[in-house]
Amino acid sequence: MDAETTVHRTYRYRIYPTTEQRHRLEGQLRFACELYNAALEQRRDAWRRRRQLIGYAAQCRDLTEVRAAGMGPPGMSCHAMRDPLRRLDRAFAAFFRRAKVGARPGYPRFRSARRYDSLSWDSGFDLRNDRLALMAIGQVKVKLHRALPMHAAVRTVTIRRAAGRWYACLSLRLMVTASPRQDVGRVTGIDLGIQHFATLSTGEHIAGPRAFRASARRLRIAQRSVSRRMPGSHRRQKMQLLVARKYERIRNLRRDHAHKLAKRIVADFDLVAVEDLALRGLAAGLFAKDVRDQAWGNFLTILKYKAEEAGTQLVRVPPSGTSQTCSGCGALVPKPLSERTHSCTCCSLVIHRDVNAARNILRLGLSRQASTWSAGRALPEKADLAVQVSHGPRLMTCLSN
Repeated sequence: MDAETTVHRTYRYRIYPTTEQRHRLEGQLRFACELYNAALEQRRDAWRRRRQLIGYAAQCRDLTEVRAAGMGPPGMSCHAMRDPLRRLDRAFAAFFRRAKVGARPGYPRFRSARRYDSLSWDSGFDLRNDRLALMAIGQVKVKLHRALPMHAAVRTVTIRRAAGRWYACLSLRLMVTASPRQDVGRVTGIDLGIQHFATLSTGEHIAGPRAFRASARRLRIAQRSVSRRMPGSHRRQKMQLLVARKYERIRNLRRDHAHKLAKRIVADFDLVAVEDLALRGLAAGLFAKDVRDQAWGNFLTILKYKAEEAGTQLVRVPPSGTSQTCSGCGALVPKPLSERTHSCTCCSLVIHRDVNAARNILRLGLSRQASTWSAGRALPEKADLAVQVSHGPRLMTCLSN
């Protein structure tokens, strides 16, 4: 009998508000930013003066006074007003969590109205056909480029402003039926690299989008134009918008490549082994620009949830020694990073460096999953493997300052 599981997914759609609706959205975003900063000031001052902690529930009670005083855009939903308070509460929770483990905590900071670009509703919205109804905003046109899953429950709606365009992010709760997967009898290891985005243990090299490198010249020209404009002028704002849209296109190219590649991999293989990379350290190293351009973290995140949905096993293995160890005999073959060919003097194996690493990753992944893999599935033949291888200041007082 198939088991049902609950998953949460976010569908993003482009929306086209009218001029009046756009002004209303911008007004609510400005007030949400003011509310966020006022709530942060309230928490900070309460601790500095009285050593008292103010939580989300207490600030929600203060929000009643704010609404009774008529502060904020007319008709703005109380659910939308609570959104900046929830964000601040999550920011403080992350601060205390990092401080508890001894990491650099990073105290929550005040937000600029120019960079406060999203607002969420957990009630007071309705989606019918190609219109999204929002309280105090109206019926906003939505481009539904793909249909929502049947029986999906929309939990929250987040309106986001990005590079002069508006988007609606619908957070859905889905009931997914986990049906038995039809095994394809193939396994693979993936070595992520700079020269090639990914190399499979089958010997296939997959190129990456290199979106930033491809757009570097146009970005450089646009950023020089911004620097020549007078600060605060209308012409400077237009050029800043152009630069923002170029960066948005880079993000879209990376996201599109990651989704398509992850979908193909989970459909073609029963088990996928990847390296458990320290991405934060790599992004600050010698090849930081290339590592960030490849966006490995985004790809691994997408690959993880797609593998869960498809029933594909995803195994993370330590990356240490995968490039220096021979995949044929296990001998240690030291070589610098500039040497792209693996040549073993013990077994005379000569293959590409990344293919050798991918085969070692696959071997480690199979060794870690041997017990669970053999329960209900047959391991690949050895020959096939060689080929695949009571509180302080009031919130309203802070808001009025």
